[in-house]
Amino acid sequence: MADLFMGMVQERRIDVPAADGKKGGAYCAGVVPGVGPFQLLNFEGTKHDVATLAHESGHGCHDILAYKQGYLQYHPPLTLAETASIFGEMILFRDLLAMAPTPQEKLTLLMSKIDDVINSVVRQCSFDRFEELAHTARANGELSSEELDAFWMQAMKEYYGTPGEDADCPFDSYEDVAHLWSYVPHFHHVPFYVYSYAFADLVVGALYNSFLTNPDGFEDRLLDLLSAGGTRDFASALKPFGLDPTSPSFWEESIKAHLGELVQEAEALAVELGFLSTEKGEATCSS
Repeated sequence: MADLFMGMVQERRIDVPAADGKKGGAYCAGVVPGVGPFQLLNFEGTKHDVATLAHESGHGCHDILAYKQGYLQYHPPLTLAETASIFGEMILFRDLLAMAPTPQEKLTLLMSKIDDVINSVVRQCSFDRFEELAHTARANGELSSEELDAFWMQAMKEYYGTPGEDADCPFDSYEDVAHLWSYVPHFHHVPFYVYSYAFADLVVGALYNSFLTNPDGFEDRLLDLLSAGGTRDFASALKPFGLDPTSPSFWEESIKAHLGELVQEAEALAVELGFLSTEKGEATCSS
């Protein structure tokens, strides 16, 4: 994978710097075999920018490995489309965590990663729910912006609860959020793509746990998965890793292995730094 990345660098396939008039965000275009991939970034040197480079480079490596499947089958199914990109982020995160000079820096990295995972899983699933509501209603006619606002708020409340009513709701208010559906480009360009982020984050968690528990031959299995492009379904692609996504326990175990481990690491550091105290074996906020 490192050789594939350096190949993209040497072939000048990564447009790195931010510039006036350049489209915002970041993107990797697979184009077609023999032409792509090309990355568009707006890199300014932050840790987030480095993670974005790892993410988009994962897409680029995935494309290069799968090009042998041809024009029609090199692109992976949506269930696996974000696997290489988020795995790249995970490798980077673990490297940065290992290099962090202080416990405070490690805790900062952990909390940021936990936020990212929750963002990818819960938030993207709420996006998918909004799309379901909107497309189902659209079958009966055109929708007004007010109706789309209402669907957005319904999805928010289903996934996060109602401020002031649900104790677990993380928000104090939903004021001025009803129009936020309009800023998500995926809704307009690639409908229902957003769930692939939630899938990939949990799948990468399961794959990384597989790497930790059974490292022998893992890289070869991962490269084989990525090289298959769109020629394998989701379950078949994960079978060589001993994973069965058709089992309901797969998702629960993925959350525990991925998010649960990060939370445990963060809590242990918070206790060490005096931000949390332990009472009866549980972490509680210290005054």
